[in-house]
Amino acid sequence: MRLNLVLLALLSSISLTCVAADTVSGATPNHVAAGSKIKNVDALTSASIVPQNLRVSVKPNGFTSSGAKKVLFVVGDPRYDQSLEGFLVNTAANFFMKKGYEVEIRNLYKLRFNPVITPENFYHAKDGFGETPDDIKPEQKLVSQADYIIFCYPNWHDSPNAITKGYMERVFSKQFAYRDTPKGLEGLLKNKGIYTIMNAGWLGGGQGDAGDGIGKLDAVWDKYLGAYKVVDDDTAGFWGAKNLGRFVNDQTPGNIDPQYKEKLQKLAQILDSRLERDFFTKK
Repeated sequence: MRLNLVLLALLSSISLTCVAADTVSGATPNHVAAGSKIKNVDALTSASIVPQNLRVSVKPNGFTSSGAKKVLFVVGDPRYDQSLEGFLVNTAANFFMKKGYEVEIRNLYKLRFNPVITPENFYHAKDGFGETPDDIKPEQKLVSQADYIIFCYPNWHDSPNAITKGYMERVFSKQFAYRDTPKGLEGLLKNKGIYTIMNAGWLGGGQGDAGDGIGKLDAVWDKYLGAYKVVDDDTAGFWGAKNLGRFVNDQTPGNIDPQYKEKLQKLAQILDSRLERDFFTKK
């Protein structure tokens, strides 16, 4: 009996996910009961799916030997091609290319990047000993070329998800990102900036960084983003880089929101304005 109930619950959750995606696209799924009381389906299923006709496409122009500024996006989202996180990444990439910047996007799931520190690669990641692993060499080359590194991931447990955190641990290894000196640790990625783009679904408190609340629990929002700043400043300092802040979207349009298109377009405008402020206005 218990097994049957579990299976029924699982099938129901799958059905709800389909309802969310179909409803956004304008379809009228015939399996939806008339007058359904279900709201915020995406909040229940974590399936913030952008319908195909509203997705932002991007073709990164890639790094060259030119003197143009370079932005490296490190993306850890298994649903990058259809998720709201992917929408934010592509919107940001287009923003920088319009500014004349060169852009590279590393889709970690598509690359099948291995985030695990194993006994074999432990001493390289921790101490910089031995030959750089083959899968790490191209990533370190891109990091070396980049002026800005933007980490992009959905908020699942209030920290970089496993594949993104593993990228940080393996790619930003000792002797590459930092080293010991007689005066203590020295960051080696000087004159670079780091930034984070994170799609969330927490309090519905704001869009951006500390100070970007929408009048709903602003003190809590600022405390939440302030905690991130402490960690981000420490990470950047460890590598000798500068923390330029975060864009946290905590106003995700619901999949069945009748104003989804308008809210998505507004979200893109807000992201552009925050990037303009954080990269080009702040001193």
